[in-house]
Amino acid sequence: MGLDANYPAVTMNDPNGHVTVYNQDHLPIGRLGPTPFESPSVNVTCRLTAWEEQDWYRLLNPDGWDFPATAAYVAADETHELNPGQPYPIPACRNVGCRRKAGQAAAAGVLAAGVFTAVRSWRRGADSQEAG
Repeated sequence: MGLDANYPAVTMNDPNGHVTVYNQDHLPIGRLGPTPFESPSVNVTCRLTAWEEQDWYRLLNPDGWDFPATAAYVAADETHELNPGQPYPIPACRNVGCRRKAGQAAAAGVLAAGVFTAVRSWRRGADSQEAG
């Protein structure tokens, strides 16, 4: 698992220890570990506060771990920036969870209303043809 130079990276605080990698549901999916058998560092996209108000780094790529995930995280208290601020500082994650859920619910509502209207129009057309 190589690092991408175009993204910030974090590395383990304890170079001989292990750091658990969690998925979006905060379930363990893998771990960072010492070289040469494991990778002690990983690219990240942002830092967020979640799960018991602790800080976490969101990994650039959630693939390649023991279990599939749509997102992957490591604890900020077990890791630190590989090269602080260089070449890219680690930004705070945008909180799109609530907005995204509201947008999905609105889209589902619009879709349901459209289907209802289409079925009603179709039935009216079928009823008028039978009457004529």
